[in-house]
Amino acid sequence: MTEPLADGPGAAGTEEEAEWRRLDKRMLLIHPIQTFVRALPALLAIFVVQLNSEDSDRWGLIALPVIVAFGLLRWFTTRYRISADQIELRRGLLNKQTTTARLDKVRSVDLTAEVHHRVLGLARVEVSTGSAAGDRLVLDSLGVEEGRRLRAELLHRVDPALADLPAPTGQPAELEPPGPAPEPAGGDEELLRFDPSWIRFAPFTMTGIASAAAILGFASQGLGRFSDEGAVLKTGADWVRGLAWWVDVIGVLVLVSVLAVGAYVLSFWGFRLTRSRSASLHTRRGLLTSREVGIDHTRVRGIELGEPLGLRLAGGRRLKAVSTGLQGERGGGSDWLSPPAPGALVLPVATAITGDAEAVAGPLVPHGPAARRRRLTRAMVLPVVVALVLGTGLPVWDWPRWLLWALLPLAVAGWFLGADRYAGLGHTVTPAHLVARSGSLDRTRVVLTRHGVIGWKVRQSFFQRRAGVVTLVATTAAGQQHYDLIDLTADRAYELVQELSPELVAQFT
Repeated sequence: MTEPLADGPGAAGTEEEAEWRRLDKRMLLIHPIQTFVRALPALLAIFVVQLNSEDSDRWGLIALPVIVAFGLLRWFTTRYRISADQIELRRGLLNKQTTTARLDKVRSVDLTAEVHHRVLGLARVEVSTGSAAGDRLVLDSLGVEEGRRLRAELLHRVDPALADLPAPTGQPAELEPPGPAPEPAGGDEELLRFDPSWIRFAPFTMTGIASAAAILGFASQGLGRFSDEGAVLKTGADWVRGLAWWVDVIGVLVLVSVLAVGAYVLSFWGFRLTRSRSASLHTRRGLLTSREVGIDHTRVRGIELGEPLGLRLAGGRRLKAVSTGLQGERGGGSDWLSPPAPGALVLPVATAITGDAEAVAGPLVPHGPAARRRRLTRAMVLPVVVALVLGTGLPVWDWPRWLLWALLPLAVAGWFLGADRYAGLGHTVTPAHLVARSGSLDRTRVVLTRHGVIGWKVRQSFFQRRAGVVTLVATTAAGQQHYDLIDLTADRAYELVQELSPELVAQFT
C-alpha cells in the first residue's frame, strides 16, 4: 500500500522534503494482465510461426515470463510525490520519464475503475492540467480511498470526510448492479441522484442509432470476409426485405431502443452529483466501469443545457459543465453533470450551479426577421431540389406521377424544421452570464459566465452579407473554446461586445 497523504496541499514541504510514494501493491495483479493483452497480437504472430517450427515450445517459455516481468517492473519503476507546488511522476527503467504538474494548474481529477480494478478495490487516477490529451498525469493504480484523498489534496479541499464516501468501484468483490446510493458525507450537498425511471429517456437520444450503425458496419465487414457467413448475411437481408414494411420499422425501433437503453445503463447507472463545502463539483457514474470526476469550481465557466428534439418532446434535458481542463464528450465525458433526465429535475440543478435562474430558464431575445428568413429558406432547399429533379424526370424518364405526393410531407417537414430552428434561436445577457441558444434537432442552451469570455470575433459569410446579419463568436478557455450567437444584426453584435467587454473595446477606440 502507498503511504498516507499529507494533511494539506502544502504539508508535504519543499520538493526536497517531499517523500516518494509508490502505487498500490495490488496493481501487481493487474499490470501483467494488461501487458499480456497489449502483447497479444505479437503472441498470436509467434504462435502462427510456431506451427511449422520444431522448437515451438521454446518461444512460449520465453515470451510469457518476459511479459509478466514487464508488468511487474511498472510497480518497481513508478513513483510519485507531492511537494508544496507540484506533483511529480517518475517511471521507466532504461528510458526514464519524469512528468510534473503544478498544483495551481490542476483542472480536474478523475477516478476510473474498470471491472478488474473493482475486484481489487483500486482506481485509475487521472490528473488534468489542460484540455489537451497530453496534459494528463496518470496514476494506475491507487487504492480507492487514497485516490479520493489525493483528489481532495490536489483540488485544494482536503476533507477527511471524503474517505467515508462510497468507493467508486462499490465493494471490491461485488460486481452486481449497485443498490440505493449511500448518503453523501457530511458537508457535501447532493444536487442530483440517479433514478432508474430515467431509463425511459434513453430511446430519445442518438446513442441507440449510433450503436446500431456501428454494430451493423462491424458485422457487415466481419461477415463479408467469409463466403459462408456472407451468404448467411445475404439470406438474412432477403428475409428482412420479405417482411412488411411496418414490421421492419418496428424491428428497427426496438433494436435501436434496446441498444440505447444498454448504453445508457452502462454509462449512467448510479449517477450522483454532489457539491462540496468549497463549491467543487463531483460526479460518480457507471455500471461496469465506474468513474468519479472532481471539478474545481474556480475552473467552471458555465453550463451547457442540452435539449435535443426527441429528448425535448419527452420532457427531458441533459446538463454538462463548461470548464477548463476537461476532456468532454469527445474525450471521455468528464463534463457530464446530469444524464438525460426529467427537465423538472435538471433545470433546478443548473440553477443551483449557476445561481442565475433567469439565465437558465428565462426568456431570450429573438434575432429578428432576417434570421427567421434564413432558417426557413435553408429548410426549404431540399424540397425545392427534389421538386426540380421530379420536374425533370417525369417527362424525360416517364417516372410515376405519384412521386409528386412525396413533396407535400417533405415540404411540410422542412417548414416546421425551419420554424423550430428559429424558435430555438436567441440570446440574453444577465448581470453574471451571457446566454446563447440555437439548434432544433440538437438544441443547446449555453450559459457562459461573463468573466469567462476572453475575446470576440465577428464572422460573416457571403449569404449572411446578403441578409445583413453576422455571427458573433465568444471565445473562452473552457469547453469548446468558442460559442456562437448566430445571425445577429451587426448593430446588436457590437452592442453586446460593448456591454460585455467595455475595457476590451476601449483599447481600439
